[in-house]
Parts: sequence; C-alpha cells; structure tokens
Amino acid sequence: MIRLVLTCDDRLGLTQEVLTCLVEHAIDLRGIELAERKLYLKIKAIDSVPLQKLMQQMLVIEGIHDWQLVELMPGEREHIEIQALITGYPEAAASFDSEGVLLAASPAFFRLFQMESNAVVEPVCLKDIFPHQEGTLLTLIRAGYGQHTLIFGDKTLLVELFPLEQQEGIEPVGRAGAVVIFREPVQVAQQIERWQRSKNIGFEQVVAVSDAMTNVLEQAKQIGQLDAPLLIEGETGVGKELIARCCHHLRSKDKPFMALNCAALPDNAAEHELFGYASGAFEGAVEGGKPGLLELAHGGTLCFDEIGEMSPYLQVKLLRFLEEGAFRRVGTNDEVRVNVRVVATTQKDLRSLCEQQLFREDLFYRLNVLNLQVPPLRRRKNDIEPLAEYFIDMACQRLQKPLCSLTVRARQALRRYNWPGNVRELENTIFRAVSMTTSEQITTRLLHMPMMQVMDDELDDLEQVTLHQAIHQFEKRLLEHLYPLYPSSRKLGQRLGISHTAVAKKLKQFGIKD
Repeated sequence: MIRLVLTCDDRLGLTQEVLTCLVEHAIDLRGIELAERKLYLKIKAIDSVPLQKLMQQMLVIEGIHDWQLVELMPGEREHIEIQALITGYPEAAASFDSEGVLLAASPAFFRLFQMESNAVVEPVCLKDIFPHQEGTLLTLIRAGYGQHTLIFGDKTLLVELFPLEQQEGIEPVGRAGAVVIFREPVQVAQQIERWQRSKNIGFEQVVAVSDAMTNVLEQAKQIGQLDAPLLIEGETGVGKELIARCCHHLRSKDKPFMALNCAALPDNAAEHELFGYASGAFEGAVEGGKPGLLELAHGGTLCFDEIGEMSPYLQVKLLRFLEEGAFRRVGTNDEVRVNVRVVATTQKDLRSLCEQQLFREDLFYRLNVLNLQVPPLRRRKNDIEPLAEYFIDMACQRLQKPLCSLTVRARQALRRYNWPGNVRELENTIFRAVSMTTSEQITTRLLHMPMMQVMDDELDDLEQVTLHQAIHQFEKRLLEHLYPLYPSSRKLGQRLGISHTAVAKKLKQFGIKD
C-alpha cells in the first residue's frame, strides 16, 4: 500500500477532482481522510514512474500545493496508539457505547472475566459478558461518572465509570458511552499500601495506644538517629518497614530511603540491584553502567526486607560492605564508598538460623547492633480498634463513601480474632468490609472473618477456671460468632445439629440478641 498526503486549500469540489483523477488512472483507492488543509490517500501500490505522473497531474488541480509519502494514515496511527495504550494498561478497563456494545478492552479485563481476547470478532454486548448485571451496568454507562460496588458471580468488584463524549469539532454534543474500570477490593488496598510506603512517615503518624507498641516506639525514637545497623524483628504484617521508615525520617528525612526484598530476586539480579554494575559487565548491561541501591541511598537508609531469605553468596558481600564501608560495582575493581545506614527486617529467628548454619553468625552480630522487637497484633489488642477506625477513614475517603462505623459485635469480633496476618490483615479486612457495605455500619457479616481463634492470653485465663466454666465461655463465643451468619434459632440449630429450642435457650442464657 502507498499512503500519501496532499497539502491543499479548503476548497469546495477539490476532493471530487482528486477522485476523478484517480479514476482516470485506474488507481485502486483503499482509504481517504480529510484534515485541516490536508488530504490523505491510501492507494494500492503502483510503480514509481506512474506515481510521479499521477502526482504531477494532481498538482495541476487548483488548490493543491504539494504532496509527500507518509507511513500511516491519521486513523491508522490513532488506532495503533490506542491499541498500545490499551495493551499496556494494567487494570481491567473496557469501553462500551451507549447501547452496551464492547468497543475495546485491556488484556486485564479479558483475564478478569475469563474471556479470550482473540476470540472477540462479532460485536459483544453487556448481556454476553454480564448476564445478571446487564441492566444495572447499562444504566450506569448512560449516566457517566460514578463509583459503585457490584457483584459479578463470586466476585465483588469496585466499578468506576468515565463518560465518552460525542464530539462535533471541539464541542461535546452528547454521550457516546463510557469507559468502565473494574477493580477487586484487594487491588485497591494494595495500591493504598504502596502509596503509604512511598510516603515520608514520622512516628507521630503511627497509630499506637497499647503499652507494648508505645514502648517499642519510644525505643525506636532513641535509636532512630544513630548510624549503627538496626535489626527489626517481628511477624509478617506487624509494620517492620513502617518502623524503619520512621527511623529514617528521624535521622535523614530529606535523603533517600531504598528497600531491597531479599527473597524476590535471584543472586545475580540482586547483586546488580544492590551494588550496580559497570559498562559491559555482562550481556545486556546498560551502556555506561548502572548505580546500585547502595549508591542511590547515599546519605540515607537502605532497608533489607526479610534478611533471613538472603542467599549465602550475598551474605558474604553484605558482610564485607559492613566491615569495610566500601564495595565494588559488578565488572570493576574500583571501590565506592558511601554513607548509608543499614536496616534489616525479618520475621524469622536469625539466632535459630545461625545454629542451623543457614545464616552467617558474623553477619548476624554485625546487623544486631541495635534491635527492635515489634509485637504481634494479638499482643496489643488495645491498638485494634484505633487501627480499624483509621483504616475505615482511609477506605471511605478512597471509595468516596460516607464515614462508616463498626457495630458492637463487629468490634468484639475484631478483638477476639488472633490476627495471624497482623496489621496488614486488619487493613485488608476493613477495606473489603467498607467496599461491600451499603449502609454506614460495618457488621460482623461484612468482616468475613474465619471462626474466632482462641488467643494465647485467653488460654492463660482458662488456667483459673473449671472445665464447665471453660465450656460455657467457648459456647458463648461460638454462638456470638455464628448467630450473625445464621440469624434465627432454627437456622443456627440446623448449622450446629441441635434443636432450635436448645439454641433459643442458649441465646437467652448468654444474652445474645439480634
């Protein structure tokens, strides 16, 4: 195909004269587009000599001043650009016209709804994709802007819409449909978490009222300004990186904070990320080399996330840096000296790993100059409700919903659960509940929590009671958890395999009301 553009005046009848010229030369026209003082033609390939003669005759037409070959028609270029944008878009997004016909969609959309993108040849409508939500979605698409929570089969999704305006020149003349973005609640929670991690956070922003956590924060404030290595230990999700960022903010808030996940990269990639490399160090190396995280963190902090997962090879390299204060880029013998504070976090028992010879003992002592133990959430129960309220406020702001509150039963459920995922699990649980609520109250049912697990400190309490008293306490907890899920004595009796009258007596005995 040959594509060319004619520079021309805006004259009535000019396009007709151009088409007549093409017919006289028996040119196979495959496309024509008009733009401001330009006329684009797409024709079947012809030899260069006939093309030159054709263009000479075109230039004779009044109002045509010049011509040149182009690679793409404007419509083709726009199509390629849109396809590149859609293909690279990471979220599940699709555009629909005002009748609910699918116009375009991202690969993530097809994956989310388990559709074959290359199989979409015939027009696809809302009813083909969402048979149970067709009417609701069509109404939302015609309305335009909005954020909504909808259920699609077994998925609860957050739906955000942006209107497509029909243009006439530069003026919108009507609604042509909408772009719809589908997000799972956990995706939004992860985005918020990444955004939180990217912020410069100080100790005053940490939510903590329990003695266990306030003591840790006081210790952290005392050692935060020191240059010595710091080891932060604690279970997954307790906020180890948050404490590391607070210490960084106290010491060098205007300097960089860099983090390396020790479990996420293979040895060679992790070495390149940590130490950088020289030009030509390996096949595919960037021309001129690349600085590593140690250089990029100069004057600030480098956090080794889950240091217990670091390979023996990198342990040796890190130990050498801690001892000498210098390192070499991969592929060069030149030493680089930097001023970096090293902070390491771990959920593993490094002492035990040293005994098993899975972690270098000399590196452990180098890292364990200063130490913080972050307690799990089940050991700081007084922090659960303030944290929950903080996460509710954040979620309501993000989802543009009225501020919600927890019911009394929901608060009890949060306190009785033992939170194996700690603060991160609490944040995700709250966000999911806020995204699904249709009122301004969050009930136990919306929390979707597993059966309450007896916490260690509650087991300690049971040492002082009789068997009958212990069974009595367990029955009460069990009924308090299950009754919101089976809200009648008959349903709950079927669930537990006992008569509804027996359930009714126990509900009355324990003072459990709807």
